[in-house]
Amino acid sequence: MHRFFLSPDAFHGEQLVFPPDIARQIRSVLRLHPGDEVLTLDGRGNAFRVALTHVGKSEAGGRILERMAAGGEPAGELILCQAISKGERFEWVLQKGTELGVTVFQPIITQRTLRRQPGEGRWARWRRIIREAAEQSGRGRLPRLLAPVSFAEALTGVQGLGILPAVMADQPVRAALADASWPVTLFVGPEGGFAPEEMAEARAAGVLPVTLGPRILRTETAAIALVTLTLAALGELDKPGPRA
Repeated sequence: MHRFFLSPDAFHGEQLVFPPDIARQIRSVLRLHPGDEVLTLDGRGNAFRVALTHVGKSEAGGRILERMAAGGEPAGELILCQAISKGERFEWVLQKGTELGVTVFQPIITQRTLRRQPGEGRWARWRRIIREAAEQSGRGRLPRLLAPVSFAEALTGVQGLGILPAVMADQPVRAALADASWPVTLFVGPEGGFAPEEMAEARAAGVLPVTLGPRILRTETAAIALVTLTLAALGELDKPGPRA
């Protein structure tokens, strides 16, 4: 069943109105018709089975048939503090991180970050990528995308265990995650890695440097490897798959 995240103001009692972009997708891409059923989510952990009542060129509406709790969420908070990178690399992290189960994306600006603050258009694109990935992967909530902050600012907001992959680190990531519990905060640097001064700041803040093995990974590869290993250590990858 097709899934759509809607803002709370789309719901009007038992009726709901799809925004124009989703209405066009329903009509022109998915070719759905009145009577077809879809699943809508309010981003707050609630899901609604909906029958379409009308489908127009730029508008569509539906009627709620059933309310239920939305699944697809990890048991706790997984915060990914990812250095903003060039081109599509950061977008790739947003998409795959959402699919895996990241709950909060905190873009960070480091000494070696080449791309700085995103423009309004790019910011909207990032949010759209997260929403579409959440719909595709069966998430019950939309991961939060926070405003970019400096690396130093991000260190002041570490929640739970904080870990950071580094080329010269000796501690295996699995050892650091052996007794992990929620929440967990992950830090991933830019293409050139963290500067020595930043590594010192991280250690002073209690963030553990870890190794991801003997090969040097790109920033987007390191992010997804770290997210996957963390979720596996916390038992999230042992859960049964979706039922629908």
